[in-house]
Amino acid sequence: MRISFSSAFNAAVLALAVLSTSSQAAALPAVLEKRGISGINNFACKLTPTHPRPLLLVHATLLNLDSWSTFAPYLIDEGYCVFALTYGRYNNIPIVGGLAPIENSAQELANFAENVLARMNVSQVDYVGHSQGGILGRYWMKYLGGAGKVHRMVGIAPITHGTTLSGMATIAKALQIFDPSQPLFDSVAPSFFQMVESSDFMKKLNAGGDVAPGVVHSNIGTRFDEVVTPWETCFQTGPGVTNVVLQDLCLLSLNEHLTIINSKVVLQFVLNQLSPATAKTANCLSVF
Repeated sequence: MRISFSSAFNAAVLALAVLSTSSQAAALPAVLEKRGISGINNFACKLTPTHPRPLLLVHATLLNLDSWSTFAPYLIDEGYCVFALTYGRYNNIPIVGGLAPIENSAQELANFAENVLARMNVSQVDYVGHSQGGILGRYWMKYLGGAGKVHRMVGIAPITHGTTLSGMATIAKALQIFDPSQPLFDSVAPSFFQMVESSDFMKKLNAGGDVAPGVVHSNIGTRFDEVVTPWETCFQTGPGVTNVVLQDLCLLSLNEHLTIINSKVVLQFVLNQLSPATAKTANCLSVF
């Protein structure tokens, strides 16, 4: 049985509200983790002429670095030096990330990325971001000193232009219940309202265009996305951007917003964007 996004969203907010017991909201700092993914965050990893830049994997809202358990091991086996963090922990909710104000999460990412750049002795990284992770890097580049520090950026169902949350945000705004000043959102997940299409944050992020100068941008979205809605809004519109629909690569794919990072078709797309010279066809047979 397929659970609707609206049901999942409501359940998530309720669960987070129960878990959030602190009387004062506070972001929890990102920490360098290895967790259950062997070979991740390994500063002894050797960069090569084939893979000359560290690769950052940046997760989605309500997830953590373990969400890369399908992609990261394969990328590491392919010779990439893979780094990931859990960002945006908030208000006594240590398990998942992406809840804190997005500006705070972007600063965590900036600090993490700068550490990777310094310790790996390079000037640029490659970047793969899922959902909220797809916009954090853009904020870092635009407002937090990251300009020129990303070579390739791949978005997986990125929340590029904000979302209507399958219409929920539109309804909630009309009823005046989707308000950042309300205690529920302030104490549980400030990032939620910032990702609404008409938010001040989204307007600031996309002011002047949705691509970063000098970065090779590419994105993949799914027609079954119930989080980034309308789903086409995940795509960027600048010159030289590659935008691909998952179902155009594999008509049989039913992957939606969360399961898209478990798709081997999407993994092959990511590999192709990171290394065009060794690209293989990404289709329903992309099972390695």
